[in-house]
Amino acid sequence: MYKRLISIFILTILLLTTGLGCKGLNAEQQAALKRVQLEYWTIFDDVSQLQKMAAEYEKARPYVKINIRQVRYEEFDRLFTTALADDVGPDIVSMHVQWLKKQKNRLAPMPASVKMARIVVTNKYTDEKEVIIDTIPLPSVKEVKDGYVKTVYQDVVFDNKIYGLPIAMDSLGVYYNQDLLDRAGISEAPKTWDEFVKIIEKTTKFNSRGDIVQSGAALGTGNNIDASFDILSLFMLQSGVDMSQGGYVRFADGVDLSDRTHPTFRALDFYTDFARPTKKVYSWNEKMENALDAFVRGKVVFYFGYAYDYPRIKARAPQMNMKILPVFQLNPDSPRNVANYWVESVALKSKHQNEAWDFVRYITSPANVKIYTDAMFRPSPLRTQITEQQKDENMEPFATQALYAENWYTGRDIDTARDAMKTLVSELLKPYGDREEPIDRDRKLIINTAARVQQTM
Repeated sequence: MYKRLISIFILTILLLTTGLGCKGLNAEQQAALKRVQLEYWTIFDDVSQLQKMAAEYEKARPYVKINIRQVRYEEFDRLFTTALADDVGPDIVSMHVQWLKKQKNRLAPMPASVKMARIVVTNKYTDEKEVIIDTIPLPSVKEVKDGYVKTVYQDVVFDNKIYGLPIAMDSLGVYYNQDLLDRAGISEAPKTWDEFVKIIEKTTKFNSRGDIVQSGAALGTGNNIDASFDILSLFMLQSGVDMSQGGYVRFADGVDLSDRTHPTFRALDFYTDFARPTKKVYSWNEKMENALDAFVRGKVVFYFGYAYDYPRIKARAPQMNMKILPVFQLNPDSPRNVANYWVESVALKSKHQNEAWDFVRYITSPANVKIYTDAMFRPSPLRTQITEQQKDENMEPFATQALYAENWYTGRDIDTARDAMKTLVSELLKPYGDREEPIDRDRKLIINTAARVQQTM
């Protein structure tokens, strides 16, 4: 901090007195070196890593100061709305891809290039300096399409304009406790859904009252599984359900005329069976604790989570003999997974869009993406870096799946959509009434849920 203040002081003296040696500054150069302070909002616990990158950036651009603030997920929308209304909003925001459509009108599309100043020594003997203004190209739509994994282009490009770039990527993987498998006499981890189901039956344990004391897998409910929306979406995608198309929700199409062989019914039944006491795969219920907490405490054999869960689990359960599998596939020739990631965007109201986009360019450069993903244990969104990540046995499932992970929800209110799906799961698990026809009730629940999600598109 002290060194940075000294460099800023020296630069200021140079500008005010010597004109950077023998060279005078024209109006464009003076404007380019004007002090700029950027406000940057992020959501997760990556502040220290971002601050390291900001410090390196400020060495090259001593006239730019970057303040990084962590904002709680549930408070972001309210704080962002209020800040923009008061004209005190951030310049740069970490934006979840499922927020982009809702926030698009508040964000600035990426320009083709930025103009940034740098100071170079033109005479090492007299310390004469000169200000050079560089025109720096930013990634084009084609470069985003070719250089990033598939979902990025689909998620961040609207009307041929780019609204953000990712530093990292993520997809669902299967964590498991090797010691619990060993104690059950199971020598090999499952490779298919069929093998997985058989192992769940062998590893779920009950007490004399029928309570679950060890769960084979935390699946089947909505409210105590953090990734329930994504896991259910995964099951539907693998079952061949067309979740949405052209802004229209499609997963209820044909349900009103079908029996339980409809792909949506098959996916929902497969998921909720893990929470039905009458089913062989019963291993979880809505009265149990949070799924991640139970896994960390050694009460769950299989946990479906993201790469970002890895450091959290290791910190809370350092002694666990934990391993990771890629998500099992119904059709290995056409694998499916769900994408979950953030992009760095620039606020439309920012008075420093040029500098803000230059910093986004800097932190999303290949070199800094590698630094960030290595430090935070995340898959890279860049195709050129995936092969190297696949050499790490813990990262390999997530890195490989990044190539085909996708984000089906492109609406304006992901939180309401998630709540609708969680409610659907809870309602499906309720007992049928004496006069209710099961298929009719469940058809209505699915159709009503699709209508509710459609309202958010």
